[in-house]
Amino acid sequence: TTKDWIIETLENLVDEDLKKFKMKLCDCPTEPKIRKRAIYNADFLDLADKLVSTYTEYRAADVTVEVLESIGLMQQAADLRNGMKSYSSVPPNVGDKPTPICTAAIEKHKHCVIADNEKLVEYNSLPWESVPISERYTPLLMVRSQQPFEDQVHELMRRGSRQKTAVVTNRSEVSLDDFFHPDQDLHQPKSLILLGVAGVGKTTLVQKLMVDWARGRLYPEHFDFVFCVKCRELNLLPGKQSLVDLLLLNYSHLDSSIGEILKRPDKILFVVDGFDEFRFSIGQPLHELCRKTDEPSAVDNLLASLLRRRLLPEACLILTTRPSALEHLKDMKPDGCFEIMGFPEEHREEYFQRFFTDEMVAAQAFQHIQENEVVYTMCYIPVFCWIVCTVLKEQGKFGNDYPQTATEIFVHFLIISMKYHHSSGQTDLMACLQKLCKMAARGVQENRIIFYPDEFKEAGLELRDVTSLFCQEIFVKEVVGTCTVYSFIHLTVQEFLAALSHFICEDDAYSIFTREDYFWNRPTSSLGNLSVTFRFLFGLTNPSSQKLLARHIGTLSPAATARANQWLQKKIGDYTTHSWNGSTFLNLLYALFEKNDPEVTKEVLAPADNVGLPNITLSKVDCLIIRKVFQQGDLPSNLLLNLENVDVSDGLHVLFPVLHTFGRIFLHDTQLGDEGVVLLCPALQRADCRITFLDLMNTGITDEAMPGLAAAIAQNKSLQELDLFSNKITDKSIPHIKHMALKCPTLEAVVLDTIFSEEGRQLLDNLTSEKSGFHVQWTWNDYSW
Repeated sequence: TTKDWIIETLENLVDEDLKKFKMKLCDCPTEPKIRKRAIYNADFLDLADKLVSTYTEYRAADVTVEVLESIGLMQQAADLRNGMKSYSSVPPNVGDKPTPICTAAIEKHKHCVIADNEKLVEYNSLPWESVPISERYTPLLMVRSQQPFEDQVHELMRRGSRQKTAVVTNRSEVSLDDFFHPDQDLHQPKSLILLGVAGVGKTTLVQKLMVDWARGRLYPEHFDFVFCVKCRELNLLPGKQSLVDLLLLNYSHLDSSIGEILKRPDKILFVVDGFDEFRFSIGQPLHELCRKTDEPSAVDNLLASLLRRRLLPEACLILTTRPSALEHLKDMKPDGCFEIMGFPEEHREEYFQRFFTDEMVAAQAFQHIQENEVVYTMCYIPVFCWIVCTVLKEQGKFGNDYPQTATEIFVHFLIISMKYHHSSGQTDLMACLQKLCKMAARGVQENRIIFYPDEFKEAGLELRDVTSLFCQEIFVKEVVGTCTVYSFIHLTVQEFLAALSHFICEDDAYSIFTREDYFWNRPTSSLGNLSVTFRFLFGLTNPSSQKLLARHIGTLSPAATARANQWLQKKIGDYTTHSWNGSTFLNLLYALFEKNDPEVTKEVLAPADNVGLPNITLSKVDCLIIRKVFQQGDLPSNLLLNLENVDVSDGLHVLFPVLHTFGRIFLHDTQLGDEGVVLLCPALQRADCRITFLDLMNTGITDEAMPGLAAAIAQNKSLQELDLFSNKITDKSIPHIKHMALKCPTLEAVVLDTIFSEEGRQLLDNLTSEKSGFHVQWTWNDYSW
C-alpha cells in the first residue's frame, strides 16, 4: 500500500533527518495543518499513520515527497516517487462505493454474523441450551483509561469500588458508539485496547458488538466488514498461515470475495478477543513482520503484524485483554484505551431480577447481598454475580448463616457443583478433585487460564470426568476450530481450587505450596498472580468451612492447616512489631478476613505494636477488609495506625468507625482535607476513644474545618498531641485552637505551621500560662511519642 512505501521511507531516515522532517512537516502550507505536539514524540510508524489519517493515503505520499525535497533529501524523495509510480498511478478507492461482489458479500456476512452470535450460552447451560443475547445482556460500565500500562494490579475485588470514582474524576463514561470518534486533534483512532478483568464480560461485549453491527445499529457508516479473531483459536493453528487463510477458517462464506474485500481495508474492523490467552510474543523485529495479506507466516508473526500496523494499517482494530497482559502490548502503540468496569450498581439489581424468576425472592436476595458490603462490591464482575446468585438460590433462605467471605461463597459453590455426583462414591470424587486442583494450581503458577485435552491426559483426568455433572458448573467447554479447549468458568474458581490443592494434594511434588522458595518464603508484597490464591488458602483454614467440606470430600489435611496457621501468625507478628510495608500487611489482613475466625484474630493482634499501611492506594473494599478485621480483634490500647501518604479517598469514610480504637494515628501526606475532618470528628467525640496522638500534618486542612475539629477535640478525653503542621490554617483559627486546648483535659501539645502572624503566635504561646503542661510546638522535630 501507499502507507507501506511511506513507512519504509521514514524508517530509513536517520534520527536527525527524521527530526528535521517533523519540523518541516508542521510548517508545510498544505491543509489541514499537523500540530507539533501531535508528532513531537512520534516514531516513523506513528508519523506515517498521522500523515495518512490527515491527508488520506494518496495525498500523504505527495506531502511526504514535498517535505523530503524541502529538507534536501532528494534521493529519498525520488525513491518514494518512483516506488509509488510502480505501485499505482491511480488513487485508491477510499470512500467509493463497494463493488457488486463486495455488496453481495456484505449482506451474506452480516447474516452469518447474526446466526453465529445472536444466542448466548450461559455458564450452567447444556450444550443445546441458549437464550437470545438481547434478553440476557446487561449493560456494562465502560470508561476511557488514561495510562493503561501503569495499571497491572491483580484482578479480584480491584475495580468494583472504583467505578463511581473513575467516572466522577478523570475518566468519562463511554459506550461502543464512542470508540472511533476523532480526538481533540481531529485524529481518527485506528487501534484501540479494551481492558477488563477476568469474567467482567469482554467476550460477551464482543458478541454484542458483532450482532449490533450486523443489524445496522453500530458503525453503519464506518465498516463494511467486521471480523472477530479469537486468540485461543490462534494458539491451535498449525504451521504458517496468511491473513486470508485465517479469515477463511471462520468466514468460509467469503471465499470468492475475500480478495475484493481486503482491497478496501479502511472499511474493515478487526476485533481481536482475549489477547491474555495468546501463548506467544508479539515483540518480533520490525523487518520480520509481514505486509501482504496472502503472505504465509507463523501465527505470532501474523498477529504482531496486524497489531503493530504493518499489515493492513488502514483497517481499524479493537483488542480485548485482561490488565495483566498489558506489559506484552507495549509495541502495539494503540490510539486509545477503554476499560470495562463491570456492572454499575443499578445493573447489579437488574441482574438479580433476571436470575430469579420470583420478583420477591430476587428483591430479598439482593437486599441480603447489599448488607454484605464486601460481597456486594465484588458483584461488579458478572460471573461472580452469577456464582453468588447460584449459591443463594441453592440455599433458598437468606439468614445469618449465609457465607460472609469470598472463600465461604466458593466452598458452597463447589459443594453445589458436586451435589449430584454420587455414581462412584466419595473416594473417586476426591481423586478426581485432587487432579483438578493440581491442574488449577499449575495454571495459576504459569498464569494460564486455557487448558487443552492433552493436559487432562497428563493430569490423569478422563474427559468424561470433565464433562460430567460434577464439572459442568466448574468448566466451560469450547470448540475452537477442530479442537476442544477448556477453562474454569472464572479465574477465581481456578484460584480457589489451586488453594484447595494445598489441603488435599500433599503428595504433589510440583505444587506451588511444596516449593518453599515459590510460596512460603516469597514476600507477600510480591505475590502477583498468587494474591487471591493466597487469600483463599487462609480462608480454607476456617473450621466451619473445613467441616462443611469434610462432609462432601473428606477431611482436609490437619498438617497443611497447622502450617498455614503458624505461618500467618508468625508473619502478622513480624509485620505488627517492626515492619512498615503497606502492601505486605494489606495482604495479611485479607488473609485474616478470609479466615473469618474472631478468636484467632484477637490472638494474633494482641501483641501488635503497629499497623503499617503506608504509601499505597486503598480501595473501598480494602478499607472494608481493614475495618472488619479490627472490629473482630481486641486491640492493644496504644496500637499505632500508619496511613502515611496513602491514597484512601475512595474508602476513607469506611475506616472511621474503627479509628477510635487505635492509640496513635498517622495520616500525614494524605488528601484528608476539610471533608475528611468532618468524617473524623465522630471518632474523636466517642466516650471510648483511645487516640492519644493524631498526626494530620500536610493533609490539606483549612480554616473552614477548624470549628468542627475543635468542637470534637473539646469533648475528647484521650488525645495528648495533635499535629497540624503544614496545613492552611491561619490566625482565623486561633479561637478554635484555644477552645480545644483549654477544654480537652488531656491535650498537652499542638504542632502548628509558622504561617501565623507574630501576634497570633504570641497569643497561642500564651496558652501555656492558661493551661499547665500545655504548649504549642512550632517545629515538628520533637514528638514525645
